[in-house]
Amino acid sequence: MPKKGKKGGKKGKKKGKKKAKGPANAEDIVKRLLKCYERNCALTDSRMSPRVAAALRGCSENNAVLSQFILESVEMEKEGALPVLIEPLLAALRQERYIYIKDLYVWKYPMSYENTATLALLLEKPFYPIRMLEVMDCLLDVHTIERLSRSFNVAEVLTKVNVDYNEFGDDGCANFCKGLQGNVTMLSVSMCYCDLGVQSGSILGKMISTTAVKELYIDGNNLECEGAMELIKLCVEQAEMEALMRAEEAKKKLEEEEALKTAAKENKLKFTADSGGETKSELDTAGGDKKKKKKGKKKKKKKEPPPPPRIGPWIHKLHIADNAIDNLAFGAKYAPIICMRLFKKLLMHSDCIEELDLEDNCIGDLAGREILEALEHRKEEKMGGVKTRTTHKLSTDVFNGIVKLGSGLKKKKKKGKKKKKK
Repeated sequence: MPKKGKKGGKKGKKKGKKKAKGPANAEDIVKRLLKCYERNCALTDSRMSPRVAAALRGCSENNAVLSQFILESVEMEKEGALPVLIEPLLAALRQERYIYIKDLYVWKYPMSYENTATLALLLEKPFYPIRMLEVMDCLLDVHTIERLSRSFNVAEVLTKVNVDYNEFGDDGCANFCKGLQGNVTMLSVSMCYCDLGVQSGSILGKMISTTAVKELYIDGNNLECEGAMELIKLCVEQAEMEALMRAEEAKKKLEEEEALKTAAKENKLKFTADSGGETKSELDTAGGDKKKKKKGKKKKKKKEPPPPPRIGPWIHKLHIADNAIDNLAFGAKYAPIICMRLFKKLLMHSDCIEELDLEDNCIGDLAGREILEALEHRKEEKMGGVKTRTTHKLSTDVFNGIVKLGSGLKKKKKKGKKKKKK
């Protein structure tokens, strides 16, 4: 009788869950941070953030380090109750030199200039690898946003920044973008519902063109048609230039292929004449051994590291919903059509655009048709689809056409649930 063995052998073994990578003494590291945070709260007459404390205790039990910190203000249940402050947490991270933090979220916390400076100093330390920073609905103004953005060029690991629901306006936008001058690592910026006006269009357009930022989320502002056009103007010029270069390369390649085909036909006729009428099968048999010898094992190519992000006017994701891109302003009857023609050029020529959100902008049927024609052009040229969303206030055929060709864009979740001021 055959021996009974394990079913399936090595292949039958169940794959266990991969353990999170971290230090062997993760439990001790997290416990020390928790104690330090608790001590700092006692010294500053504040209480620990319930969310942060619970997350640290959970990691301590699972012998893992905490990489994502979420701090938010907590309502006072009783008079005399201690508030949740940000300073004790930031101080604890620095005192324990907690180098495992990657994502830092601060929600609905009134950030003073001193709080912002302390946060900026943490970002500027090279041994804290913070890659994602979200300071949402924290009352950041022109001065505090300037102090925060000053640390962007020092924080080389930081790639995503979200400052939604901070109404710092055009001056604050200028200060924010000033901090990104010369930056080569920032990839994503979100400034939704920040009271940005027409002037911010040119400011943001320059920022996109001189940095590696490829994702921009500015829903709920007031860029209007003029600001939106200034925002994408340089990106459109770059896309048109690259489209011309691609067309020239394609034409050159086609000419080379035709020349090779002509040369191959001429060589074939010459070879047939020189071979003295030998059949194709005889020639194949004579050359068969040589072909077999050439065959061998293919060497595995080593995976090359991804290239650094490109610096220049290339946009991959642009969310510009609810930005007053309409004809309601005085003398702006045809403004949406002119604006959408520029967006049409971007969609037709850009090979890197992936998402475009124009929802809650009353652009009208004629302007909507420009977007539809651009999406149809991409389909015909096999350039790849672009996830697109526009207002539903369009004719049925235009709206359905855009939905069909530009489906797949998910709506961004609004944590603050703030409405734009009108």
